[in-house]
Amino acid sequence: MKYRFVLALCLLSLLCLLAVSPASADLKKIGKGGTVYIGETGLDISSALDGARQIAWWPAGNSTDTTPGIILNLTETEAFSYTISPTVFTTRTGTWYRYYPMPRNPVFVVAKPAFNLTVWDLDHNRDITGQSVARSTNITYRIDTNLYTVYDKVQRPDYTLLDSFVKVSLKSPSGQSINNIYTGSIMLADTQIYPVDTAPIVRSSPFYWKYGGQWNRSARGADGTPVYPLGTYTFTATQNLNGMQSSYGESDSRVATGPRTVTFAEDVPVVTTMTTRPAATGTKTTVTTTEAGAEITAEETPLPTETVKATWTSTPLPPQVALLALALVSAVFLYRIRRSS
Repeated sequence: MKYRFVLALCLLSLLCLLAVSPASADLKKIGKGGTVYIGETGLDISSALDGARQIAWWPAGNSTDTTPGIILNLTETEAFSYTISPTVFTTRTGTWYRYYPMPRNPVFVVAKPAFNLTVWDLDHNRDITGQSVARSTNITYRIDTNLYTVYDKVQRPDYTLLDSFVKVSLKSPSGQSINNIYTGSIMLADTQIYPVDTAPIVRSSPFYWKYGGQWNRSARGADGTPVYPLGTYTFTATQNLNGMQSSYGESDSRVATGPRTVTFAEDVPVVTTMTTRPAATGTKTTVTTTEAGAEITAEETPLPTETVKATWTSTPLPPQVALLALALVSAVFLYRIRRSS
């Protein structure tokens, strides 16, 4: 009985701890020289400041030995809860340094957030957002962003893989939320169920929902009806890294992307084309006649090719030519006899 009481007390304490712990709390601590994004709020930059209370920024190409473009004075409170305000930092991206006291080491690097979701065709490796494709096309969602640096231990030393700040949703043509996808019909023994990655940990860019390619839109339910009817499906994505939506609003493209649609249509049947070889040269015409007044039809049939063997023939000489030749020979013979006598 005592052990049950202790266990219950431990569980209650854990729940209370989770209740008071803010979301993404471990993404707020910034390491020296870490990247921060315009719009983030409540950042703990105390370690990066290393005791400094003044930070400064120089335009690109200027040495820190010259007069800075701007100097900011920070209070003790701001060191542990600092906002990268769009008003101050939008035109001053890049490295910010300690100004006083020296040395002028980097405190953080300011970057503009970038965030976008597209629908991706895995079969052809292309963006198909807003397009219509065959039902059998293997698709997934893809996120392109520069915010993945928050999962770097040097830049955000206290992060954990529970700190997700991205949300993705998928809706059917009727507007129903889809939280799981099937690899086949529900009644089949080898059908698997995978979750839609609605809270992805985006540690690289581009990032792909790994189970997207397993989604089978031909799956059928227990009653034989399609689980995923043809039509337009909609993805939306938002990000709220350290309260960034409070700086930009919930619909700004830097914190929200969507709706991103894809329309599934019936697969086009494959048509097989037969190839025939050309007929031999020459044709034979067969004429079919019918009674008077009826049509006459002609059918052409390829003729076989015959091979003709070359032969040699001789033609007899005409009689006149033969007599002339005989007379000449006789004259030559008589002439030779006379000369010899």
